[in-house]
Amino acid sequence: MCAELRVVCVECEPEMDICLDCFAGAVTVGQHRPYHKYRFEESTRFPILTGDWNAGELFQLLEGIEQFGYGNWNDVSRDVGTKGPTECRDAVNQSFVDGPIGSRTYEEKNRGNAVDHTPKPAPTAGKKETDLSINDMLALGWLPNRDEFEVEHCNEAETLVSSLDQGKNDEVEDEVESALKLSQVEMYQAKLKDRERRRQTAADHDLITQFFIEQNTYKPKKKDGKPDLLDRLKLVSNFQTVPEHKTFMSNMGREKELKSRIKELNRYRKNGVTRSKDGEEFDLQRLRRNKIKTERKKALEAGIDIPPSLLEHPQGGIDLDTITNISILPGYDLLSLNEKRLCSSLRLHPNLYNAYKTCIIRDNAMKRRGHIIRPSNPSGLDKLHRKKIMNFLLQSGWISAY
Repeated sequence: MCAELRVVCVECEPEMDICLDCFAGAVTVGQHRPYHKYRFEESTRFPILTGDWNAGELFQLLEGIEQFGYGNWNDVSRDVGTKGPTECRDAVNQSFVDGPIGSRTYEEKNRGNAVDHTPKPAPTAGKKETDLSINDMLALGWLPNRDEFEVEHCNEAETLVSSLDQGKNDEVEDEVESALKLSQVEMYQAKLKDRERRRQTAADHDLITQFFIEQNTYKPKKKDGKPDLLDRLKLVSNFQTVPEHKTFMSNMGREKELKSRIKELNRYRKNGVTRSKDGEEFDLQRLRRNKIKTERKKALEAGIDIPPSLLEHPQGGIDLDTITNISILPGYDLLSLNEKRLCSSLRLHPNLYNAYKTCIIRDNAMKRRGHIIRPSNPSGLDKLHRKKIMNFLLQSGWISAY
């Protein structure tokens, strides 16, 4: 029965099936003789269960049930081709559901109580999207109600299945067309698994926390013009030897450094700096002025009114190291007893403390109303000063923890 055609001896009782190789070799087996009468039959036209269903029809019946499902007898009947819907239904119920196979493998009381044996992934210690605040979710592009990102991996993957036509019940799809649709669904499922794998990898390696750390500490590097210079002069290397090109590039780099130094010296001369050692002090003052401008711009954007004298000098233009008592400084009478003690212990100008206190209280009020804020701090306060002032305001009840 390994071939599509088989030989059946009609004289032997019961009938004997003979393969083509044995028939060609005139094999004698039991009562069978080579001269007995015979007939040819297809290899799938033998009965395998009770009834008039041969092996080929029964195999096609099982294929149709697997494809269309139990109960869609019209579709199953068209797939079999030689049997009607009623015959297909009776054959399945008698041979499988109510027969010996069904009695051993199927129980009506367990219908709908299938158990999912798929192993669940172990919980990870990394931060997930659902553990973030609303502001962090917006920055990350995570949509909590939809349980997905605004832009996913392979964001156009849904187009593979969104345009599929399910067809009508009275239409029989071509085998090639059905296979094409199934392949598109498999491609879509593979992309969904890839999305889930990437999301799980981000949670396993705590990449979300690392993302926000890099966003807060990232500073763009200054652009180096040397690669651009090399690209522009690459054409010249075709007309030079290797030593000539190295000497040429070295001279070009030296020329660029000299031009930069000349520009710097001209800036010194323009601002009245005549000695080289005074140039370093000038650069420090220039950086300080630029920082003051940046702080003033941040204060204006946040709507905070900071005295200009504070922005011009970290301590309001006064060197506190030479002053033993800060009670003579402006703004001292506005402080409470505990605030006076704090400013005295920190050697802090009262106006600078009042300005920083105003910034913190305003930021706290805006955040409690749900606004997204950008903290703005006046210049002249180091990290230790800010931390002690913050703790003091928390303990005094000026602000609440957030």
